[in-house]
Amino acid sequence: MAAISFAKSAAAALSREKPRSSITEWIDILTGPGYDDESYDGPTEASRAIRKKLKHGNPHQQYRALVILKALVENCGTKFQTTFADGHLTDAMRNLATDSATDAKVKKKTISVLASWHNQFKDDRSMQTVAGLYRQCRPADTEHRARVDREREEREQEYERRRQEEKSAKEEAKRRAKLEKEAEKERERERLKQAAETKKKRSSQQPITRRKEFNFEQEKPQVLNSIANASSAANNLLNAITLVNTEHDSLQSNERVQECIARVKQSRKQIVRYIQLVEDEEFIGTLIETNERIIHALETFDKLSKPNVTEKDVEEVQQGMAAAHIEQSEVRKLQEKQRAAVQRAARYREQDHAHEEDDDPPSSAGLHPDLQDLSFGTLGKEKSRLPPPIRPTIYGSDDDQLYKRGSLSDFSDYESSNEDAHTARAGSSKLAPVHYTTVSEDDLAAKNASQKKHDEEDPFADPFAD
Repeated sequence: MAAISFAKSAAAALSREKPRSSITEWIDILTGPGYDDESYDGPTEASRAIRKKLKHGNPHQQYRALVILKALVENCGTKFQTTFADGHLTDAMRNLATDSATDAKVKKKTISVLASWHNQFKDDRSMQTVAGLYRQCRPADTEHRARVDREREEREQEYERRRQEEKSAKEEAKRRAKLEKEAEKERERERLKQAAETKKKRSSQQPITRRKEFNFEQEKPQVLNSIANASSAANNLLNAITLVNTEHDSLQSNERVQECIARVKQSRKQIVRYIQLVEDEEFIGTLIETNERIIHALETFDKLSKPNVTEKDVEEVQQGMAAAHIEQSEVRKLQEKQRAAVQRAARYREQDHAHEEDDDPPSSAGLHPDLQDLSFGTLGKEKSRLPPPIRPTIYGSDDDQLYKRGSLSDFSDYESSNEDAHTARAGSSKLAPVHYTTVSEDDLAAKNASQKKHDEEDPFADPFAD
């Protein structure tokens, strides 16, 4: 059949003729001379023609008649729906559905058409006859089959529901695992952050390392070099200031003067540092003098930096006149820096002294250096009840006559053969010669008693003076 239809279509395409189907034939019949002009008995005729095919046609004609009838009911409107189902048509369809000799395909199609009409017209009162055909023609096991279908559908729905639940549970587990992993990472980051903060806090609380202790013997060459450089820088600054003609040039704009000032400031930093550290009397005086020379040079620069400076002012500075006090001058700035440095050094020394006092035992405070390391055992615990220790008396101006008694050579009974040499040595003594006079025995005794008293008080007296 398909080959024949294809052949017809191909022949029509080659001959360029329009397709001609049963619809065209049906229109030709309805428009034929056998029908009146206003005749409208199509539903009745259609019902009769379909009933004949259902009763006397072969299975194919029956199947096609059912398809056409179903299409007419669904598409021809209310007039056809209410007039097509006469008694003859309903009997023909009931026979197809219940007769055992009916083709299985046709019977199945009949039941399907009746079921669709039942679902479509069960609520329509005018179509109760058509809707009731399904209840009359359905097989006996329809209820059982419907129950089986419902159970199968329920099982499918239950399976689908479980599958969705399992899928949702897996997704929820994945989401929870992801959240737990992110929370673990966040806790790890927080722990590392706290550890870093703790480490930073501990490092900031560590004691400040002390500076390297100043060793004068090692730094002595640098001290001498700094003194020489500072003195040279101060002299160079004074010479540069002297060579500037203030009537035509300014000290602030003179390149040579500014270069010398920079060197003087740099040299003075080292001098001030050594003044704070050096304790040697020979060098401390030299350092202070060098610092004063630098200050004098800077004061000279400040004085001559004023506007309207004449050559007379330069001569006055060269003669050593007192420098004027200038607010916000170079000297004031350096002095403020020096005071700040001295205060810092004093604080460092107080801290070092406090550490040393903490390290030293309190019992050593106020003792003579020779007695600090002595231990008196249990007697040392009762020292609060002991009298104060004996200390040497302080030498005063009233004791000058006491120590002008001459040396051992003046009181010796040794008579040198070289009397002139002895006299010369005696005359070269720094002490003034003692003139002895004749006194009475009482005066001599009183003098001896007084001298003995002084000797007892002087622990450093000459043991061979008697």
